[in-house]
Amino acid sequence: MPISKQAALLKMRDKGFVFDSARDFITDKTMDRLAQDAMVTSPNSGVPYIFTAYVDPEVVRILTAPTNAREIFGETKKGDWTTSSAIFKAVEAVGETTPYSDFGNGATADINVVYPERDNYVFQTNVRYGEREEAIMGRAALNLASEKQRSAANIINIDFNKFYCLGVAGKRIYGLLNDPNLPADISPATVRTNVVLWSAKTTTEIYDDAIAIFKKLAENSQGRITPDSDLVFAAPPGVMVMLAKTTEFGISVLDMLRKYFRNISFVTLPELYANSTNTVFMAARTVGGSPVAQLGYSDKMRAHRLVPKASSYEQKFSAGTYGAIVLRPFAIQMMSGV
Repeated sequence: MPISKQAALLKMRDKGFVFDSARDFITDKTMDRLAQDAMVTSPNSGVPYIFTAYVDPEVVRILTAPTNAREIFGETKKGDWTTSSAIFKAVEAVGETTPYSDFGNGATADINVVYPERDNYVFQTNVRYGEREEAIMGRAALNLASEKQRSAANIINIDFNKFYCLGVAGKRIYGLLNDPNLPADISPATVRTNVVLWSAKTTTEIYDDAIAIFKKLAENSQGRITPDSDLVFAAPPGVMVMLAKTTEFGISVLDMLRKYFRNISFVTLPELYANSTNTVFMAARTVGGSPVAQLGYSDKMRAHRLVPKASSYEQKFSAGTYGAIVLRPFAIQMMSGV
């Protein structure tokens, strides 16, 4: 005996075929009258949005702050990842003279040698990705493995810049901005009614502050640093803009500095902005033919072996740094509070 449509649908449900909105079965006898019957499906006049969406092939990568420390002083490789620390030799000439005598040797000349040390800080990051995750990203035309490797390289580069500027806490590693041997920061001149910030100063007043920084460099170096020396001036982005201020004759602070300092370069360094206080930095890159500072590293980036798991992969990347090795701290001078 034939069963009813409702009973047939219930029996199909028991077998795992569930069609809640179905009203009838399509058979050879009903095909010719489907157009006249009521709709079986829900009314709809659109398509899923995915069929009309445009996927731009260009990948937009999020930018980070500039990593410009290496533009101030060059990087130097020292040792490798097995090196625990670097030892440097500093030799100072000491002694004195006395009046000449045929029968006496008088005073002596000697040297004093010290051996400052800097630790090698080895740091790491890891990337992980699964086979299904990679396949899904492939549907979006993204190479997941290479994008994660690119991210690892970027993260290591950001940390290198941080260590070059600020060192590593708890290690004998210091940065360009906090080496304990650096001269004390100086303050900008106060003009008019308690005006110290460059944003409120005139072109000439800003230039005078910059000259005051160089004056300290010249004094600390006993005249070894001159306006013709290879100089670098660093400032945070908001302060660097202040160098574009002009006089009524259209001459900017930048023009005035380049006229007096014949071999000066300018570097934007975001790390010089901290706790709402702006600092500017002027240094000689070399004194007497020797570098003033070096940005030391043991490894820029070491890619370790790719480790396959059951359905995923892992890879470690490492690097090593000594921070900023300041060899002649007297040739660096900062002014805070601008």
